[in-house]
Amino acid sequence: MKRTVLLLLILLSALSLFANQSSGALRRYAMFVGSNDGGHDRVRLRYAESDARAMAGVMQELGGVEYNDSLVLLAPTSYDLETAFIMMDRRIRQAHEEARRVEFLFYYSGHSDEQGLLLGEERVAYTDLKRSIVEIEADVNIAILDSCFSGAFTRLKGGSRQLPFMIDESIQMKGHAFLTSSSANEAAQESDHIEGSYFTHYMIAALRGAADSTRDEQVSLNEAYHYAFSETLARTETSQAGAQHPSYNIQLTGTGDLTMTDLRIASCSIVLNEQIDGRLYVRGSLGNLVAEVRKVHGTGVVLALPEGRYSLNLDTEGSSWMMNVTLRSGVRRELAPADFQPIGRERTTRRGNESLEEPSLPPVVEVPALEAQDELPVSYEPFGFTVLPGVPEAPTNRTVYNLSLNLLVGSVYGIKGAQLGTVMNITEDKLTGVQASGVGNIVEGELVGIQYSGVFNIAGGDTTAAQWAGVFNINEGNTSFLQAAGVFNMVGGTFAGVQAGGVFNMSKQTLTGVQTAGVFNMAESTVTGAQISGVFNTATKVSGAQVGVVNISEDVSGTQIGIVNISGGAVRGAQVGIVNISQDLYGIPIGLINIVENGIFRTSGWFSELGLGYVGFEMGSRYLYTLLYAGMALGDRSTVYTGALGLGLHIPVGSFFVAGDLSAKASWTGWSESELTAAFDIDELSPIWPSARIMLGVRIFGFLSLFGGVMLDTTIPGYTVATELHQGSSFTLDLLSTPMEVYPKLFAGIKF
Repeated sequence: MKRTVLLLLILLSALSLFANQSSGALRRYAMFVGSNDGGHDRVRLRYAESDARAMAGVMQELGGVEYNDSLVLLAPTSYDLETAFIMMDRRIRQAHEEARRVEFLFYYSGHSDEQGLLLGEERVAYTDLKRSIVEIEADVNIAILDSCFSGAFTRLKGGSRQLPFMIDESIQMKGHAFLTSSSANEAAQESDHIEGSYFTHYMIAALRGAADSTRDEQVSLNEAYHYAFSETLARTETSQAGAQHPSYNIQLTGTGDLTMTDLRIASCSIVLNEQIDGRLYVRGSLGNLVAEVRKVHGTGVVLALPEGRYSLNLDTEGSSWMMNVTLRSGVRRELAPADFQPIGRERTTRRGNESLEEPSLPPVVEVPALEAQDELPVSYEPFGFTVLPGVPEAPTNRTVYNLSLNLLVGSVYGIKGAQLGTVMNITEDKLTGVQASGVGNIVEGELVGIQYSGVFNIAGGDTTAAQWAGVFNINEGNTSFLQAAGVFNMVGGTFAGVQAGGVFNMSKQTLTGVQTAGVFNMAESTVTGAQISGVFNTATKVSGAQVGVVNISEDVSGTQIGIVNISGGAVRGAQVGIVNISQDLYGIPIGLINIVENGIFRTSGWFSELGLGYVGFEMGSRYLYTLLYAGMALGDRSTVYTGALGLGLHIPVGSFFVAGDLSAKASWTGWSESELTAAFDIDELSPIWPSARIMLGVRIFGFLSLFGGVMLDTTIPGYTVATELHQGSSFTLDLLSTPMEVYPKLFAGIKF
């Protein structure tokens, strides 16, 4: 019998454990930090912040990091970083209640030295950074540092090199994994050619599938690290700064491997078959380098990419090949050598007059190449005319000066000058000049100049100058200077300048300047400047001002002015409105209702001399609060009522506190309309006067405090009215050469 009961207990325990392990799912949180500024004595980087955005993009796309579970910090201060860790720790603690397994990823790209990260003129010590990471209560903490001398981070006390990971199908691993882009005495390097740092460039390519050595369409941390290590070392061995050796520190227990990205969940991808051999460069529609893959003959590679148009260049020994491909959602495009076409190249001979061998890829019709000594031909085409959709010629190295009159649809590869159309203009490459249409303009490349349309504008690349439309503008790249529309504006990249819309504006990345709209503004990243709207503004981070009826931001450094102001993170500055809500406030809350999660929200009651009782509410930050209170006479005295609104300062000292506040106060007798009207119409003197409180208190329980002090009701002869509250002893105080009569009264009460 005992044996049976024991077996049942073991079985029930196993079932309970299995149920607990099966409930919930993996949830991954991440923080991506990029800072180009390493202080006045260091060269400003160009790509650290864009590297952080790129890493965030690939992890949100393929790494299981939900948008709301990640933070992207660009050019943060040390305080910003500390606040972000506190916020992330709070979120992860809450996530443990639902998720079976929680992981945290920290990525940094920027300057550093042997002691720590360099954020502008500030340094974040490696010891402090490591403590902040390991104190995050996740099952696994992963840190990736792409900065100079970052290898020192892996040599801190308690860290040692170990074998990377045990390969296993289970996911029971716990602990931390720290990867760095360089050793403790090496410089990390970035390149204009790849528009980023070498380590992050190859890490992103690895996560997109280049490192999938097991061909299971999942990239582990082990695979990603080794691919980034070998490619970074190979590309920097002959650089001016010397070879760069990434390093790692692993402190993990249990079995299993950490899957960083899952290629099977990609919306679209390309598959390079086994016959393709060489180095593949994948560029987006803007010419930006998306991925670089070392493709070895005999193995296939799956490369996960977002939707869009791509140009693929394949370099083999002595040959270059290319093709263009458009990926849509659900498309899995398989590529073979025959899909590539050769690129014209200079005919050269090796020393000794040995001819170059022909490429090994299948022969196709070759495009004649320009001789090295030839100048680029220039074609002057003053007028182009298209009634039906035009068929574009293959792109050449010509500079085209074209004034095109497009009645329906015209299509060219490059314009310097102007395109004018009554219906629509289309340019598939760079436009320098003016594009104007009665209905719409489309530029899929870069726009340098002006787009004007009676209905809409679309620019697929960067825009420098102005987009102006009677209805709306759309720009998938970066925009500088001006975007104005009668209805709305949309920017897919960064924006610098003025975005003005009759209805709304949307910006997906960093906005520097002003966003102004008749209804609302939306910025999915940082706003440095101002958001001004007739109804509401939303942004991930604001450095400047938000002005509207409703203002919403994750983080604010500046001011929110509106009826309702909401910050999901910290506010460093001021919130001015009727209702102010924030997680943390380091500044001034000005409003009737101020709710700060980590601040003050207290109710109090107190009694004062003259037999008055009061009830008040204090709402605000840790130190500054808004005060709203009301009182009435008690006992047999005549019916006297009073109310006040003010600002106060709260200074805690252990279990004690000192506080003081200044408010605008009024009183009246009775509640009838005639009595209230009479109370506020006394010889044109103000019925509202200044009042102050000074108090000391002690917290006796976790939720209850006792306090007492003096209340100072005042009158200003000739300006304010004396009331029933202005009784008893008083003294005169000169304030800015104006006499003020002060009536002190003792009071005591409780707050909770």
